[in-house]
Formats: sequence, C-alpha cells, structure tokens
Amino acid sequence: MRKLLLLLLFFITAKSLQAQFFIGGGHLNGGFPVSKLKEEVNKTIFPTLSGILLYEFYSQPIQIGLEFNYGIYGTKVEVRNDLYPGFLDDYRIRRNNNYASGMAVFRFLPFHNSKLTPFIEIQTGANYLYSRFKIRPSIFEETVEVGKDLEDWAIAYKIGGGIQFPLPGIEGGKLELRINYQDGGSMSFLTKPDTNYLPDKGDGEFEYNPRQSPLQLITGSIGIVVYDAFR
Repeated sequence: MRKLLLLLLFFITAKSLQAQFFIGGGHLNGGFPVSKLKEEVNKTIFPTLSGILLYEFYSQPIQIGLEFNYGIYGTKVEVRNDLYPGFLDDYRIRRNNNYASGMAVFRFLPFHNSKLTPFIEIQTGANYLYSRFKIRPSIFEETVEVGKDLEDWAIAYKIGGGIQFPLPGIEGGKLELRINYQDGGSMSFLTKPDTNYLPDKGDGEFEYNPRQSPLQLITGSIGIVVYDAFR
C-alpha cells in the first residue's frame, strides 16, 4: 500500500512539473505624466527598457513573476572652463537623470487558451530615481570627477492590462501590447533644467531645484514574450 501511494505521488508530481513553465521577455515602454506629476513636468517622457520573467501553471489562468525597468528621462551636457580654480581648460559635464524600478507582477488571463490572449496585470514594488554627473575634458578622455546629485526611492504600484498576439516563426513567441497606470509614494527628483552651476560662489558649486511628486504615469508598452522560454 505504501509503495502504491508513493507511486501515485510520483505521477502527480511529475504531471504538475510538466504543466508549469516560465515566460521570459522584454519591453520598450513610454511613460507619460498625469495628475500632480504632470503639473511638475508636463512635457517630460519617461522611456524605459524592461525585462520580465513570469511563472505559470499551464492549467491555471494565473502568472506571477518579476519585472525590472531602467531608463534615462533627461540628459544635459555643458562645456565650461570655470569648474576648477586656476584652470581655464574646457571640461565637459554630462548629467543623466535615471529611472529604475523593480516590481512583483501578478497577471490574470480570462481567456487563457484563446489565440489572442488578453490579460489583467497588477504590479507592486519600488521606484528609484537618481541624477548622476560625469566630468571629463572630452568624450574620448578619462573621467575627472563622477558622482550623484540627488537620489530617492518610493513604494509604487501599477494596474492595467494588455493583449498578446502569436508571432510566426518563434516557437511560443508572442507580441505583447499593454497599458498601465502607475502611482506611489512621493519622491524628490531632478529634471534637465533643475541643475545650474554657479562659479561665483566660492570655488563654484551646483545649485539644485528638485521636484517633489509621486511618479504618476500612464505607460504604454510593446514587447515580445516567449512561453516556455527556459525548457
């Protein structure tokens, strides 16, 4: 009897393992400010590239996983000869405003076995905004100075959905279109016009005028996902 129970357990476990699989993919995303963020930075677009990994039981219309985003939502380059006292050489200052996030993903697929697959999506995690500068004589020379002007993070969430279309020629591949609304905690961050260099203050210093707002975005995405990507 004990051997029979062990044998049944083996077959049930084997069947479950065959029915579960991973989905991997990537997206190109464009985030557009709404609500309070729009009042602060009306014309700023938040573009990101993201990678997503999902886990699904084939018999269930549910997927869970993780998604990571990274992008640069503004860059500014200046060439100045008054950065360092006693030196009149030109130095190039590049400042990038960066956006990164990591989110846990939950998806529900109401028509799981249809050729066109719609889904509803909820994400929760954190956003991280930081501005980083690099000073060097030219783009081809070594960096003289590098650092961060400002950084902040906050809890965030997204809610939305999309639809998947089969991709011919890619086994298990699907083109994915989706739209999300994002909100969360308030953050301090810089945009392109929010940093100025003031050479007349001592040896010279940067002046910052940070914005304060939740990262409230409507984000549209296009990407490719591959079912059973790691078999």
